[in-house]
Amino acid sequence: DYMAVTSTFPLLKLKMQPEFVRLFQHTLELGEWRAGDRVIEFHADQMRRLWGTSATATRIIFGSASNPDSLESATAKGAVCDEIGQDRFRYNSWQAIFRRLSLHRARVCAGTTIYNLGWLKQEIYDAAIQRGDTDIAIIQFASVMNPAFPPEEFESQRRKLPDWLF
Repeated sequence: DYMAVTSTFPLLKLKMQPEFVRLFQHTLELGEWRAGDRVIEFHADQMRRLWGTSATATRIIFGSASNPDSLESATAKGAVCDEIGQDRFRYNSWQAIFRRLSLHRARVCAGTTIYNLGWLKQEIYDAAIQRGDTDIAIIQFASVMNPAFPPEEFESQRRKLPDWLF
């Protein structure tokens, strides 16, 4: 199993879950969205097609970080987390995710804007930048690296916003 976690269920339904379904069910035709269980289920024959081995059935389990208890009782080989800098993405949830990944010593890919100076800054950003934790890679990029982002909007915000906020 794998985990896909964002700060709240409304955010999950707004963007993350539809994009995962579009990619894995519609584009790649590897899995099927099971709304009642909040999972994309990949069947063994689809995994064999992907990996070329006798892979077993696999799931992507979707969760909300606003409720740490909802993330427990799984064993996962990796996690994708979105908007971890938001106030509703709780530190207890971050810890729960790592407990679920510990058996496989699995990795997390987490994306966000830093909205505040809470646990994300203190526990992740400072660990990587100030304390040199080599288990953490901070990857920053400008919005215009997204080919869909209008360069005119980028320049407009550069003119309007103070440097520290831009």
